[in-house]
Order: sequence, then structure tokens, then C-alpha cells
Amino acid sequence: MSKTATLSLRLTDELKEKLGQLARETDRTPSAVAQQGLTEYVGQRLWMLAEIDKSIEDFKEGRTVSHEEAVARIRATIARHEKVDP
Repeated sequence: MSKTATLSLRLTDELKEKLGQLARETDRTPSAVAQQGLTEYVGQRLWMLAEIDKSIEDFKEGRTVSHEEAVARIRATIARHEKVDP
């Protein structure tokens, strides 16, 4: 198990109640619920920032498509899925 550290933070009363409710309904501690939520949030945000950095680099290197090409690709994808879905 990973080593843990204590973090003190301020929550609104409403968020604290929701955290407690989720903890009760999932038979977990509020700390465990908060840990999982922060882990997911921070991971998603770091991924998003890395993807933005890659997109900026693509733009600088000229790896782009026109708006018209992007729309055409999106429409083609939708059309493929409409044929498959009932």
C-alpha cells in the first residue's frame, strides 16, 4: 500500500454532506471517497493538460486539418455508426 500523507482542506457544508452521503451509501470512509475522487480528478486533469501540450506542438509543426476536413471526418464517423446502430 502506498504511503499516505494528511491534507487539510475546506469544503462547503453541502459538499461535506454529499461526501458523507456517498461514503455511507458505498460503505466507505469519507477519506476513502475523497481520495478516490481526487485521484480520478487529478489524473484526468493531468492527462488533459498533456493532450493540450501535444495539440499545441502539432499546431506549431503544421499537423492540422482545415475546419471543412474536420467536419467531413466527423460526419463520416457519424454515418458509419448510424449504419451499425439499430
